[in-house]
Amino acid sequence: MKKYIYILLFISISAKSQEKALLTADKKFKQEQYIEAVKIYEQLAKKGVASVEIYERLGDSYYFNANYEKAFVWYQKLYEFNANCNSEYLYRYAQCLKSIGNYDLAKTILEQYSNKEKLEIRADLFKKFNGKANTDDKLANAFNVMNLDINSTKSDYGGIIKGDTIVFASARNRNLANRIYKRTNQSFTNLYYSTIKPLIDIPEPKLFSKKTFSKFHEATPTFSKDGKTMFFTQNEVKKNKKGKAVNGLYKIYKSIFQNGNWSSPEKIQIVADDLARIAHPALSPDEKYLYFASDMKGTYGASDIFKMNINEDGTYGKPENLGSKINTEGRESYPFITKDNKLLFASDGQPGYGGFDIFVLDLDNPNALPINLGTKINSPMDDFAMFWNRETRLGTFTSNRNGGVGDDDIYLIEEVKPFVFEVEIPVKGSLQDLITKDFLKEAQVVLLDNDDNVIAKTKTDDKGNYSFDPIKTNQTYKIIIVKEGYETQQKTIAVSQYETEINIPVVVSALKVKIDKGVDIANVIKFNQIYFDLDKSEIRKDAKVELEKIVEVLKTYPKINIEIGSHTDARQNRKYNKVLSQKRAESTLNYLVKRGISKDRLIAKGYGELQLVNKCSDGIICSEKEHQQNRRSTFIIVE
Repeated sequence: MKKYIYILLFISISAKSQEKALLTADKKFKQEQYIEAVKIYEQLAKKGVASVEIYERLGDSYYFNANYEKAFVWYQKLYEFNANCNSEYLYRYAQCLKSIGNYDLAKTILEQYSNKEKLEIRADLFKKFNGKANTDDKLANAFNVMNLDINSTKSDYGGIIKGDTIVFASARNRNLANRIYKRTNQSFTNLYYSTIKPLIDIPEPKLFSKKTFSKFHEATPTFSKDGKTMFFTQNEVKKNKKGKAVNGLYKIYKSIFQNGNWSSPEKIQIVADDLARIAHPALSPDEKYLYFASDMKGTYGASDIFKMNINEDGTYGKPENLGSKINTEGRESYPFITKDNKLLFASDGQPGYGGFDIFVLDLDNPNALPINLGTKINSPMDDFAMFWNRETRLGTFTSNRNGGVGDDDIYLIEEVKPFVFEVEIPVKGSLQDLITKDFLKEAQVVLLDNDDNVIAKTKTDDKGNYSFDPIKTNQTYKIIIVKEGYETQQKTIAVSQYETEINIPVVVSALKVKIDKGVDIANVIKFNQIYFDLDKSEIRKDAKVELEKIVEVLKTYPKINIEIGSHTDARQNRKYNKVLSQKRAESTLNYLVKRGISKDRLIAKGYGELQLVNKCSDGIICSEKEHQQNRRSTFIIVE
């Protein structure tokens, strides 16, 4: 009996010990003390304590410290333990698989993620580029890359070249108040400088300025054109209850060079919540905008890139998110703007090779896509913080790739071949019956740009082929194909920068619904419903693509006439809604007329709130999404 009591007592003590250890590990994890948290979590895992939470946090502790090989081990255990895990962990698992070179399995996991999160930006990018980076190894010959002699055995990153001098952040040991950053178990980073010309016998880096030095982090400097103003990242130092200085969140600071010295830093006042991290400043070429990365409210993911005005009086405007073309549900950070207005940034949400990859985007081209800088710059690990002088063709970037000196190293780049941001390539394709495999002639093929403007039209020839004049790469296009007796097809194509030709074979199915009087065209073709904004009658951008389908159907079937029936939700009174719906019908009619459809073939009729498609009548509480379903247009064949 005593034996069983001792066993039960041992189990009880062991369980309490494990519970206490888990609480300690969780506390350290939340404080981002990942090195210490890992030690405890791994001890628990060795003792057979297995749970989704432990595997997630072990993976994350390594992932957030950019140790993707070890993160892979725990994300794999998480996946084996629970294959239906949170989609964010599927994405991180796939990133780690890329980092160890298993791209095939990474693609499979990304497909699972994409199917679970169909509306996410990253899922859309995966589909557009089929899981590949939007570049190829033709860029491998564009740059020479070399490891700089300034690197230490610790983390060195964010180098910016200023004349013959490089200024960068380093976690190397120093004599001044050497403090340890518990996230990495290295020193807090400070700004250092060294001359780099010539590239041999580079002098030992020195502390950049005692005025801008703090006990905690400084990093990622950027300078004004005259070199006398520096913006940089620094921990906001605060006092705790014991009166000691503690490191707060990252903020952006400014220092001025005057009388031979840099001034004491001044924190930039940026409109954001107090808990936001704001870091990695970059100036626009005209110095009217300050770009930065932040996790402030309203981001798409873990961190986004923003910009804000620098006013003439020295104040700053409201931060503006750069949008979903750049920012994803992942991490976007480390912006830099070249003199010719090209945005460099690091991302693990855009299609890449694993970890952070570096991308470039032409800010002067509103239709341009971010370009992955290829395998010479990007590796399976983290690559980030790129500086690029397009005039001297020199630059730097940071990487923790294999073969470096320390944790993160700074690499020098030389652009040996002019980097071209867009070329023109031909587009061709074919149209085929899904069942009979016959090639279909005389089909209408329409090419639209990213703003849904029609840029070209053609027809398939006797062999079912079509082609367009060369189009610009590094953009997104849409193709609409209409063939009498067949379902209308629409395809979105993301044209990578270095593709040489686009070939788009299309297969179509015969219509299941006969085109006849009383039929809504929207039920005949593949069609996304046309909706209107609340109290508005203007044609929305997303409706233009669908209206182009209607245009092509009406041109393909020149003998049919239609009634454009427009509708409202049940809010407002019936008289108001009747007038509003008539305006919507007429604006739709006017669009079709401008696209070449005879007004004699069209009738515009507003039905107000008389034909609701759901329960949302007067007095019924409904969501905005439910109300939206009623603000629509129909296209009924009347003759």
